Parts: sequence; structure tokens; C-alpha cells
Amino acid sequence: MIVLLSRLSWLFFNVGVPVFAPIALLPLLSFSRFYRHASKGIAARAIQDGQLLWVVISMCASACYEIGSALGEASTNSALVFMLAGLLWHVLFIVAASILVSFAAADATSRPVYDDSERTRDRGLTWLSLLMTAIVATSFFLSHYSLT
Repeated sequence: MIVLLSRLSWLFFNVGVPVFAPIALLPLLSFSRFYRHASKGIAARAIQDGQLLWVVISMCASACYEIGSALGEASTNSALVFMLAGLLWHVLFIVAASILVSFAAADATSRPVYDDSERTRDRGLTWLSLLMTAIVATSFFLSHYSLT
């Protein structure tokens, strides 16, 4: 039971808090009279333009740190190969997420959205960032408990 609780607490603090806390707390702005009008749809606006990719970058960096710290303790060559593959996997996600978030930030600041075709493109990046967040959260969890 203690092992299950420790694993759930690790999952909560290392994956749940970075991904869900900012999005979950944004709707609280609707309780303020000053921000009530601006808070409509704020959770959706917070993840558009690839903002979740920042979370992907930080989770991958944490996974790289954990795997890198455990490299010296690999018991076999095959375990070392899996650790290096996990390290490469997370580094590739760091590079991909960094490129995507750079492009998204440049697009978001260069011009406002005027027509529906641009909104569709923005939704594509939103869905891509959600997918990448889910993949990295899963791989971070798996690498923590199987590689380190």
C-alpha cells in the first residue's frame, strides 16, 4: 500500500501538478468581478498556441535528469541500451517541442487570428500539444519506474 501511495504521489507531483494545476486554477478568475469577463474561455486560450509544450519540455528535462543519474547503475548492457534509448527519446521530444513552441509563439505575436482557417490551424497545434503532453507524461512515468 505504501508503494502504491509513493508511486501515486510521484505521479501527482511530477506529472499532474505541472499539467493540470495551471489549467485548473485559471477558471477561479471568474469569481473576481474585475476578471469575470476576461476569464470566459481562459482555460482553452491558455493551451492554444502550443503552451502545453512548455510542460513537455520540462517533463522531458526531468526524465533526462533521472535517466542520466541512473546510467552508472545499469546492471547489464541491455539495460544501458534501454536507458540510452529513453534518454534519446526524451531529448528528441525536447527538440521537437522547443521548435514547435518557438514557431507557435512567433505566430501568436505576429498577427491576431482573423478568419476560421487560422483558427483551425491553431486547434491543430492545440491537439498536437495535448497529444505530445500525454505521450511524454506516459513515457516519463514509465522511464521513472522501469529505467531508473
